[in-house]
Amino acid sequence: MRDPSATSLPSVVIAGCGAITAVGRGVDTLRSAMRANTSGLRSDPRFDQPRFQSSIVGAVPRNGADIEDDDPAFRLATGALQQARDDARAGLASIAAERIGLVLSTTKANIEALERFADHRPCSEPARRHLQADLLATDLAAAHGAKGPVQCVSVACVSGLVALQQGAKLIQRGAADAVFVVGVDHLSAFVVAGFTALKAIDPLGCRPFDRDRCGLSPGEAGAAIVLVKAQDQSLAITIRGWATTNDANHMTGPSRDGSGLALAIRRALDSAGLRPDAIDYVNAHGTGTPYNDAMESQAMRAVFGDACPPVSGCKGMLGHTLGAAGVVETILCVLAMQERVLPGIPRLSITAEGAPASVVREPRTGVRLNHVLKLNTGFGGVNGALILSHE
Repeated sequence: MRDPSATSLPSVVIAGCGAITAVGRGVDTLRSAMRANTSGLRSDPRFDQPRFQSSIVGAVPRNGADIEDDDPAFRLATGALQQARDDARAGLASIAAERIGLVLSTTKANIEALERFADHRPCSEPARRHLQADLLATDLAAAHGAKGPVQCVSVACVSGLVALQQGAKLIQRGAADAVFVVGVDHLSAFVVAGFTALKAIDPLGCRPFDRDRCGLSPGEAGAAIVLVKAQDQSLAITIRGWATTNDANHMTGPSRDGSGLALAIRRALDSAGLRPDAIDYVNAHGTGTPYNDAMESQAMRAVFGDACPPVSGCKGMLGHTLGAAGVVETILCVLAMQERVLPGIPRLSITAEGAPASVVREPRTGVRLNHVLKLNTGFGGVNGALILSHE
C-alpha cells in the first residue's frame, strides 16, 4: 500500500462540507447538535404501521414540496453538494471544471421511483433515471460542473468511507485536482421493511454501546465533502491514511472477533505513518445492534489494548444513513476537530459490558484533536478505516 503521507504525494485537504440530516439543513445544525448532544430521532407517521418494527427514524425535516418530491435522492444530494461547493469556493476558484471529479456513495439511489412504480403512482423521467446510481452520479456531476472522472461506490454501509478513499486516490494519482464526494440515501418503506425483516431496529431508538441496545434506527441524509490537492497543509484537515478489508463472515452478520476491522485499523495507521497512541479520538460505526457494537469493541481492544482513545458515534443523533453515513460522520469528525469538542453519544444511558472504558457519553470541550480515526463496517463483511489529521 502506498503511504498517503509520503512527501512525494500531494496532501488531500478537506476544503468544504455540506449536509442535510435529521437535525436540520446545513453544517451548522450538525455543529449545534454535536455541542448539545441532541438527537434527531423521532416518530415518523409514514412508518407507524404494524408491518414496521418501529416508527422512530432519523428523517430529514420536510416541507410541503419535499413531501410531493419523487426524486428525494437527487434533492438531498444536490442540496448538500451546493453547500459544500459554497464552503469550498476559495479552494475551487482556480481549478478548471475538467480537473474536478465526483464520487457518489449510495446503497439505494432513488428507491422512491421503484416504490412509486410498485404502487402505480406517477413518477417523472429524472426520478426513474436516478434509480440507477451511476446515472444519479452522472447527473450530479453535470449539474455541478464536475467534468473530470465520475465514479459510483455502493459497498453497503462502508460506501461513504470508500468514496472518500477513492476521491483521495484520484487526486494523488493526478486524475483530478478536486473531487466532490457525495453520500446520499433516503428513507423509504423498502429500507424500513428490510431492517424490520432482519429484526434489527430498536423500537425505542438507536442506543450505540448501551447495555440495553437492541438495534439501529434507519436514517436519511445528503452529505458532501470537497477534497482538493494542496501542498501546504498547515491549519488544514487532511485525509492522512485509510484502509479497507473484508472478512467475508456473513452476508448481514458482522464477524464476532473483529479481526477484519482490526486489520483495517492497523493498515490505516501504517498508511498514515502513525502509531496507535497517536489517535486522539475514534468515531465508531456504532449501529446499536448487539453484535456490531461488540465486534467494534473487540477490534478496538485488539489494536489499542487498555489505552483506547475516547470513542463515540453519531447514529444516536442521525440514525443509520446507509450510503451517506461515512460522509456525514466524517463531517462530524471535521467539526469536532475544528471546534475542539469530543462528541458524546445521544441516548446512551449505561455503557455496555465489554465496550471501551473510554466511551464518551456527554461532549467534552477544549480538547485538541490532532488525529481522528473514523470507522465503518457493512454487510458482506466490509470494514473501513479513515484517518483525519489536523496539525
